[in-house]
Amino acid sequence: MRDPQEWMREQEQRSAALLAKAEQAKAELENNVVTMSSPDRLVTVTVNPGGGLTSLALSPQAQERPPAQLASLIMSTYRKATTKAADRTLEIMAGLTGEDSDAVDFIKSTLPPREEPRPTEEPDDSARFGVPAEPPSGPPAKPRPPRPASDEDDGEDFQHVDWTGRS
Repeated sequence: MRDPQEWMREQEQRSAALLAKAEQAKAELENNVVTMSSPDRLVTVTVNPGGGLTSLALSPQAQERPPAQLASLIMSTYRKATTKAADRTLEIMAGLTGEDSDAVDFIKSTLPPREEPRPTEEPDDSARFGVPAEPPSGPPAKPRPPRPASDEDDGEDFQHVDWTGRS
């Protein structure tokens, strides 16, 4: 039989080690702030551990980019930063609770799906050529008037002809 005093000391040591590990994980999670720049350094974003945007900086050259291209660059850089923060959060939690724990599974379930890089789309040249990207909305087109009868019209109404040969 085991000494109850020794068992209690072991439990206290385990609890103290687990508490220290949890405190370390908490500090690592609090410091899991990711700052990332776009490859061309036009955009720099900072996100917190939850993926919240805490800072956005644009270089002076960023204003030379078309707004849609700049917006795409901001979002791409933001997604990369949040992915890096999420990966680090999972790593910290897996170190605390184990890779196959319910806590890690829960965190994984709350993350947005990973986006595969999209192929670059062909630029929309319609604006360059003065053509609207979408047709203007307005009243629907009027139906076409019926064709006038020609001299060759024999008066046959083909709407009521059975073309299947069954009649």
